[in-house]
Amino acid sequence: MVFTDNNTHVVTAGYDGLLAEWTPGGVALRHVMTPSPIPCMAASNRDDRLITGHGDGSVRIWRLHDLSLLEERKLHRGKVRAVALEATGGRYASSGADGDVYVWTDDTRAAPLERPPTDAWSLVFSPDGRWLYGGGWFRLFRWNPNDGAFESLPTEHHGIIKSIQFVAGSGELATISRQTDSAVLFLDPATGAVTRRFQKHELCGASIAVSPRGRYLATTSDDASVRIWVLNRQGETGAH
Repeated sequence: MVFTDNNTHVVTAGYDGLLAEWTPGGVALRHVMTPSPIPCMAASNRDDRLITGHGDGSVRIWRLHDLSLLEERKLHRGKVRAVALEATGGRYASSGADGDVYVWTDDTRAAPLERPPTDAWSLVFSPDGRWLYGGGWFRLFRWNPNDGAFESLPTEHHGIIKSIQFVAGSGELATISRQTDSAVLFLDPATGAVTRRFQKHELCGASIAVSPRGRYLATTSDDASVRIWVLNRQGETGAH
């Protein structure tokens, strides 16, 4: 799920292949039925772009404000695990169940990056666009999209790092894991070391999100819980 139009509308994507825009009250504004399940998506309001990854290995680029299809690329053998948009340079990235990771722009061919030791289940560009980060089993992956340099960083996660996002203002990476773990951690993106810890969920972690100004943290889990955390300047945390 992503917010659009100054946070007044919501775009959702599902395993049924449906891409749809809604009002906060649940009124459907528009929808597109795609040919394949959508396990992942990312958006940039500034660039008016939405990227979706599909179960058939395809990646599709959409205009965010009206869900018009701009481009389709068949990049992966098997389903797409994760997609990402660079906020500063117009680059896209995707990773798949085939282990491949690609980076491209609207005007360039998809360039393969070094394959990580396990599938990259999550992807995000750093705010300055210098790095592409991914999460796999236990480890944080880091690529330099310009020269292809790759690092695999150890973390304290004990499962798949399923969802990652940069925290505005701090440069930390917010992360949540699943399968054999449900930890919620903020990491130093340079080393993978823990900078802040949060209460684990009872079951596998699913998704993590940080508000644009870095004040709130939200996490979801297979235990059907949603937790909202208030982050203050001293780095202390509280759950609601």
